[in-house]
Amino acid sequence: MFVKPFRYVRVHDVAEACDLLRDEEEAKVLAGGQSLLPLINAGLFEPGLLVDIAHVPAMQGVARSDGYLEVGALACHAELASNAEVRAGQPLLARAASHVGNPRIRNRGTIGGSLAHADPAAELPLALTALGATVVATDGRTVREIKADEFALSYLSTQLRADELVAHLRVPLLGPGWGWSFTELSRRSGDFAIVAVAVLLRCADGHVLEARVAAAGVGERPVRLGGVEAALSGATRLELPERLGPVREVDPASDAVASAEYRRGLLATLVRRGVDEAFARSEEP
Repeated sequence: MFVKPFRYVRVHDVAEACDLLRDEEEAKVLAGGQSLLPLINAGLFEPGLLVDIAHVPAMQGVARSDGYLEVGALACHAELASNAEVRAGQPLLARAASHVGNPRIRNRGTIGGSLAHADPAAELPLALTALGATVVATDGRTVREIKADEFALSYLSTQLRADELVAHLRVPLLGPGWGWSFTELSRRSGDFAIVAVAVLLRCADGHVLEARVAAAGVGERPVRLGGVEAALSGATRLELPERLGPVREVDPASDAVASAEYRRGLLATLVRRGVDEAFARSEEP
């Protein structure tokens, strides 16, 4: 496959990158390149300009701030999986990052790139949906905040405007009484998940006080499972099995990997496993 010639510009400033996106209709952002470059090599996308943002200092790093993790959009998956602040403050995010691809992909791919690409089976958009994270986007002039569970619109489609970048993510820290789990099933290690489930439970005195349950691979984007969350309210651990039945708020499609029926059954199984694991973690000292 011969790649159509394109221009390449490396930038070191967010405003410069956004200006280039405004000026060039066929511009595309390059960060880790783990999704974009295979599309270009396969001839599925022909950019007129690649804007390389990989060296913008303002979009890098992870830090704690007022009950949140502030995660730069250029933080790579390997950094999220190994960073001490992430593992201590929001271990679900670290676990999700460890499931992404293989070591090469984890060392190059970025959390901002994963969000902007918006594959409906990707691990990090799912984790951020469950966590109630906030996506901070900018056009180099103004900043706007978007809830992570509203950021993706459909397959490979998001709320980002043509001249906007994901600047950073604001992720709530895990507080006392919270348990978590991240489970997925894929055909091979490193493949996109057939179905993945993220669970957060806040428990006290042996009862579920608050539940956040989200799934990926069962629709056009990661989804919160409101019916499951409502069913878990007030449950004890012994009551969990009778509270969790078929998950009816999703309508997965059949494809070459799995049938819709298989995905429904797998989702119910992963939800049960994830809820049980999260409940157990909530009881740990």
